Amino acid sequence: MARMIRIIGTILALTCIGYLVVKQAPNLPPLEVSSPTLWAALAASLLCYVLSQFAAAEAWRSILTLWGVMIAPRLAWGQPMVSQIGKYIPGNVAHLFGRVVIGRRDGVAGSILAASMVLEVAITLGVGLAVAGLLLIIQPEAIPNLATNYPDLTTQLLPVLFVVLLAIGVGGGAIILNSRMQALGLQGPSMSELVRPLALHLASFCILGVSLWAAALAIAPDLAPHLVTCTLIFAIAWAAGFVVPGAPGGIGVRDSIIVLGLAATMGEGSGLAVALLHRAISVLGDLSTFAIGWNMRRAIGQIIPHNKTELAIFSAD
Repeated sequence: MARMIRIIGTILALTCIGYLVVKQAPNLPPLEVSSPTLWAALAASLLCYVLSQFAAAEAWRSILTLWGVMIAPRLAWGQPMVSQIGKYIPGNVAHLFGRVVIGRRDGVAGSILAASMVLEVAITLGVGLAVAGLLLIIQPEAIPNLATNYPDLTTQLLPVLFVVLLAIGVGGGAIILNSRMQALGLQGPSMSELVRPLALHLASFCILGVSLWAAALAIAPDLAPHLVTCTLIFAIAWAAGFVVPGAPGGIGVRDSIIVLGLAATMGEGSGLAVALLHRAISVLGDLSTFAIGWNMRRAIGQIIPHNKTELAIFSAD
């Protein structure tokens, strides 16, 4: 049943972006490949994407330390940086299995890896929704179509709705997380211990917003929305792509929402161009991150982690 749901999710996700590509292909703007501004914006977008992955990798290392696992930083960073390439395999779970395999090879207990991934998912999804909700509350006009056609909705109802949904999501996530921790026989971290991974994932989302903004500047610098709007659109698109089962790397879902979000200020043709371009940048960024993580792990070799509950030999940079 789960496999069927993932297959259906993959088909629906690809159908969404396929429909937009076919419909808006004639409206795609031409790219001035000789323009230095274009290449500078693309380079900035790619750099920001890779930096966001480093922030997420450091957040993963911080989560591992919550359970007393202390391994060389480059080994810990390499676990998500190498395994994340698996998210492009249909099913949207291969990167999680890959991280378990790599983590076990580094000597980290399977229960700790499972707990860490559950916590990471909760933090990442919570931060993404919080970023979207906060930006919408602060700047409801960030969604121009809604602000123009439904001013009362954007200024009053949507912020309240986001607060309610966020509260429900955080409460439900906390219950599920606590239940999972108990099932694994692990004590949940305190709020003070979560500050660092929360801050790192917040930084990652903000940097990804800059990455999307730079891609929009590359396509249409005169029509590109503000940085806040791009960050809001990306946060919503990422969260949607994350929760849809089977969408490999959020393909289709995330891109479709980016198109719809940017269409209000840039037009659907330019919005589609930005979405496709940023998807290409994301793939290139993931490949670059994979290569960097692979080389870091090769350079440091096999190092046995140290868990404070077990006096194992360890080495650190």
